Amino acid sequence: MAIRIKQGDEYSLPVLIRLNGEPVDVSEVAEVEFTLGNGVRKTFPQEVQYNSADGCFYLPLTQEETFAFPANGSVTLDIRVKFAGGNVIGVQCMESIAVADASSEVIL
Repeated sequence: MAIRIKQGDEYSLPVLIRLNGEPVDVSEVAEVEFTLGNGVRKTFPQEVQYNSADGCFYLPLTQEETFAFPANGSVTLDIRVKFAGGNVIGVQCMESIAVADASSEVIL
C-alpha cells in the first residue's frame, strides 16, 4: 500500500482488501471492520464507502484523528471481514502507514 499520512490530513484512505491474494468479493461481504492505530475504528457499510469502479474501500479520516497519530512514527491498519454466511476472517498482512509530523496543529 505504501501510503504516508501527515498529521492533520483529512481525506478518505483507499484500501484494497485481499484475502488469499485475491480481492474480496464485496457481494459476499456483510461487514468490514477497519482499525487504524490505537483509536480509529470504522466499519463498512456504516462509515466506510466502497467504490466498485476501482474495488477499493474508502476509509474516511478526520484532521482530529490524524493529529492523534504519532509524529514521525507509524500506525497499523488491521482489517476483519464478516461474510454474509457468518464467517469472520482477518486480513493476515497488516499494513503499516508512515505518519509525518505537522508544524501546525490547528484544525482548518
